Formats: sequence, structure tokens, C-alpha cells
Amino acid sequence: MRNERATSRGRRSVRGRGRAVAVAIGLLLAGLAVSIGFGIAFTVPLVVFGASIDSPVTFLALTAVGQIALLAVGGAYVRRYGGVSVRWPNRRDARYIGGGLVVALVAAVGLGVVLASLGLAPEGSVFDDPITADPRLALGLAALSLVLVAPAEELLFRGAIQGRLRRSFGPVAGVGLASLLFGSVHLLNYTGSVVGAVGGVAVVTVGGAVFGTIYERTGNLVVPVVVHGCYNTALLVVAFLAA
Repeated sequence: MRNERATSRGRRSVRGRGRAVAVAIGLLLAGLAVSIGFGIAFTVPLVVFGASIDSPVTFLALTAVGQIALLAVGGAYVRRYGGVSVRWPNRRDARYIGGGLVVALVAAVGLGVVLASLGLAPEGSVFDDPITADPRLALGLAALSLVLVAPAEELLFRGAIQGRLRRSFGPVAGVGLASLLFGSVHLLNYTGSVVGAVGGVAVVTVGGAVFGTIYERTGNLVVPVVVHGCYNTALLVVAFLAA
């Protein structure tokens, strides 16, 4: 009887974990699908009325539209299922913000150097040409990252996806799996060889693991949002200065 009960619990656990992975992937695909839909709805009128779709303003607006889609999907999920805590950071949270930002930046630079030495670094990104054409775009993206990109991505990937995975896999595996999904969604951001793109995804995945870890440690979604926003801003300011 005990063996039968243990087997039954094991089967439920396997089914529960499979369901958690399916929900996580479903949330990711839903975010991408809604983002594409919003992008088409935004772009078609511009084309119909002959407006420029290559301007920096349009690039920023299209980026914002895609992030609003992620915010909508993540917000809809957590509104229904809850489990996300948002509060003003206390002193402990502030320490994690400072430490998390340093760790994320050092990890990005260090991993970038290693990948470059191995010939595995990304060859470019979809942001390179627009920023080269108008370096001010980098500052616009930095501002957008603080007010929209970081909140939207953290709500979806940490609040919704990591939260769902945590309930079935525990915090460590939840962070790992959510970080892999977070990295994978950035694959199309990179241009050039597949190997280089995978290297870029690895850097993003490590960053996601840092964001996910400090979220688990603090239980406050504001903490990874601030770190993510400042992390992106630092990289974009460097891109602006280098352009």
C-alpha cells in the first residue's frame, strides 16, 4: 500500500512538473505572439499612411509596444494566480540591488571576455545599426528600459514564469529554468553566426540567473526590476559613448 501511494505521488509530481513546464513555455509563447500582434497593429497604419518606419522614434515606439505585450501577458497571469510581492525596497533589498547589479555586470563582462577569447562572442545585435546611425537611440532605450522593459520582462519571467516553476521544482531549478527561457527569447536579438548568437544568449541567461536569485532571496519583484533596468542602462550608456 505504501509503495502504491508513493508511486501515485511520484506520478502526480511528474505530471505537475510537466504541467509547470508547459505553462512556462505557454506564457513565453503567448508573450511572443501578443508582441508580434501588437507590432503588426502598430506598424500597418504607419505603412498605410506612408510614415517612416526607420526613424529612431518609431524604433523606440515599436520596442515599447512589444514590451507592453509582455507586461500584459505577465500581468494577466499574476492577476489570476497571484504570488508576486511588490513593495518599496528596504535596507536589505537595497543591499541586494547594489550587489546584484555589480555581480550581473561583472559576470557579463567576464563571460564576454571568455567568449571573445574562444571566438564565440556574438558578432552583432539588431540594435547596433540603429544606434550607430543615431547614438541618441541608446539613451532612449536606456530610459525605456528603466520605465518599461525591466518591469515587463521581470513581471513575466520572474513573477509569472519563475513563480510557476518554483511551485513545482523548487527555487533553484525554478531560477535555472526561468533563466534559460529568458535567455532563449533574446536569441533573435543577435546577428551573425548561430554560435555567436548562442554565446549572446549565454550572457543573457547568466544575467537572468542573477535577477532570479535576488528575487528569490528578497521576495520583492521591485529588486530585480531595479537591477535589470540599471544593468541595461549601464550597457546602453557604454554603447552610446562608443558609437
